[in-house]
Amino acid sequence: MRKWLLYFEAVALIALIVLIVVNTKRGGAEINSPPASQAGAFIEQGDEYFEKQDLPKALFAYWEGIQAMETDTDSADQTSRLHAHLRVSEIYFHSNWTADAEIHLNRAAAIDPDHPAVHLLRGKLLRDTGEQALAVREFLAVIAKDPTYAEAHYQLGVLYQGTKQFEEAQTHYNKAIEHDPDLIDVPFEPIPIGLQARLQLSRTYRNIQQMYQFLDRELTADEQAQLVGLDDKGLEILEEVVAHAPHYTEAKEELIGLLYGRAALLRRGGEERAYDEALDVYQKIVTLDPTEVDAYLWMGQIYNSFLQDPESALEVYRKAYALEPDSMTLTEIKNLERDLEEMKIE
Repeated sequence: MRKWLLYFEAVALIALIVLIVVNTKRGGAEINSPPASQAGAFIEQGDEYFEKQDLPKALFAYWEGIQAMETDTDSADQTSRLHAHLRVSEIYFHSNWTADAEIHLNRAAAIDPDHPAVHLLRGKLLRDTGEQALAVREFLAVIAKDPTYAEAHYQLGVLYQGTKQFEEAQTHYNKAIEHDPDLIDVPFEPIPIGLQARLQLSRTYRNIQQMYQFLDRELTADEQAQLVGLDDKGLEILEEVVAHAPHYTEAKEELIGLLYGRAALLRRGGEERAYDEALDVYQKIVTLDPTEVDAYLWMGQIYNSFLQDPESALEVYRKAYALEPDSMTLTEIKNLERDLEEMKIE
């Protein structure tokens, strides 16, 4: 994400320099704003560049559109003015140019102070400046206008999760998921809101589990069952995220971590069936990431020590050694090769 911010900041700077050069000529050069009749074309052009994430050109086109509309404010399309100022504000916001973002957001708010996009962007600005309570109020205002606004629900979930209001966080994450069924790409977001909400929902489940673990008393049977259920739901929802977005590294890494925890619990079961289930979990891990050496090593130990399957153990130990040569793994390989050779002789 930091790389993206640096990129946006750089392109915004370039765009601003271009605008200054083009629009503030002095010393005899003629300065002409585009006619109002061209405003719509500039806004459309800005939208095209915005969709392509060509931000310098998008910013310049929106500026041209705004200037064109200012030549005839009486007949200017207020919806287009609102849209252009919101887009310019959004570009500045994601480029860390907060003051400029606020200027254009205020101009948009002067046109329609209760527009959902105005509340959403103001909520983000307040969130980033530490005004969490005011940010919540803005996001709630978005939902009051449009209850299906997935991103507003997601932002509320994040804020409630940060203040350990986990029930409220779950409610809004589930709403974000519900209202982004098609997993639509959102500008400046690395992944659709519906998938981000799923990832955060799984984290909320873990937050609740951790809260119970720190209680200074023994858990009731109902609480134990709730924790197991949360663990199952966390795994299920992360598997759903990774199935939709296999290259979503953050979600994949968290899923692998949960799978390691699940496999450890199964190993401690001490029964053959539990070991078989643990193997299935480790197989999921190496399917997700074929370079997970520890998963291969655990598989080798289970095959060799508990399931008496030296051939399968040798196969996975060899995979582990190919990925990460280690003297202990090599010893296991040599011992298994020797044992299998002796079995053939017998």
